[in-house]
This record gives sequence, structure tokens and C-alpha cells, in this order.
Amino acid sequence: MKVVGIGGLYVACPEPRRVRDWYRRHLGLRFSEDGGARFAWTHPDTATAAVSELSFLDEAAPRFDPEGQPFVIRYLVRDHDPRADPLEGRDWILDPDGWKAEFAELTPSAEPATDHGAVEGIGGVFFRSPNPGASKAWYEKVGIRPGADGYVTFPARSVDETDTLTVWEVFPADTTYFDSRGERSPHPFMLNLRVGDLDGLVESLEAGGAWVDPNREAYEYGKFAWTLDPLGARVELWEPPSPAS
Repeated sequence: MKVVGIGGLYVACPEPRRVRDWYRRHLGLRFSEDGGARFAWTHPDTATAAVSELSFLDEAAPRFDPEGQPFVIRYLVRDHDPRADPLEGRDWILDPDGWKAEFAELTPSAEPATDHGAVEGIGGVFFRSPNPGASKAWYEKVGIRPGADGYVTFPARSVDETDTLTVWEVFPADTTYFDSRGERSPHPFMLNLRVGDLDGLVESLEAGGAWVDPNREAYEYGKFAWTLDPLGARVELWEPPSPAS
């Protein structure tokens, strides 16, 4: 099988309502009654309408079984052959580091597009591993394959017909990339949100009292800023270059 996108990132929280409220107030996300903020997109190769979900749930939710997972990533797949199924008939599996990975077939979604303000979608999901090389090799066997440049990206087309992508990466356990304010992040994952107006969003975050990393970065592939959510998790904000640039 081949993984073609991120279907969801589910985060375990002691107080999910408070976390969702922060994302609603500061980033403009709109959550459904089941706790998920959904982003519509299209798989460019098949023109299949799809949805990626960011959800903050109670840490006792069954989704985080077994072993009280701190986060779960749901992958969308194509060309699933049950005869050569690394999942052995299940829809989830534990990776070599014990992180739970869910898998679902890419099927057309009738989910309407939701306006999340400046946030346009999930731009990336990153997590730690004590052995990133072994972890990536394992994920390659279940369908996550790097491109010619060695990076894993999932192409997508946004609701405004702009070609974009979602990045997936495994970082070393001792990475400082997830850290903020000189303190080690207590979380083994980091979220990247793709935004349309980074400058305006940063100004809004600061005006609302949210912490924003004073160090911002800009490259040919976009501009970046970082903030901290109520869980103490670093959130990366990414504005890709405009198609005309």
C-alpha cells in the first residue's frame, strides 16, 4: 500500500475543552461537536476530495489505547492489498518506538470546506524517535516513501485550487527543534499549521497574549513562526510562498 496523506492528528489532553478553546481564540480553528477541526483538500493524482482532522481528545479516549498513547497519526492510503498487508487485517499498528499509527483507505469525502481563518490546513506532523533511521525504514514498509530529495511530502490541492503539501518527518529523540524558551518540550510530537497570512496571525497572537517565538525564519519555501499551545507543545506556523512568487 502507499500512504498519500495525513487523515488526522489526535492529541491526548487532560483538559481538551481548554485546549480547543485556545486554538479557537488564538488561531481561529472551528471544532465540531466531536472535538475535531477538519480541513478539506483534494488528492491531486486522483482528484479525490479528502479531509485532514486535528483533534484534541480526553487522554482516556479509546483512540489512545493501548498504553495511553500521547498522540495518534491517521494515514490515508491507496492500493491496499490485503494479501500483502503489514497491518495483518487491523486498521492500526504500533511502530518500533511504540507510537500508534492508524491507516484508512482514501475515499471521497462529502465534508464541506470549513473556514478556519488564517489557518488553511495541516502543513506537517513531526515526532521523535531514538532511532530515526530504523523508524523511517519501518514506515517505508507500510507505505511512507521519501521522494528523490530524501524527504517525505504528501502533495495536496487546497480548496482554492492551490497546489500545496504536507510534510512528515521523524526527528532524533534529543532534537531541540520541538523546544521553546530554552526549555525541552514535554511532548514527543510537533504540529505544523499552514497559514495564509503569517504576519497578520502573529500580530493577532501577540495582541491576544499568546507567546510567540521572537525568532522568525524565511526561506524560498516559505516563512515560519512558532507559538506554544496550552499543553506546552510548540506549534509551527508556515506560510508557503504564493504561487505568483
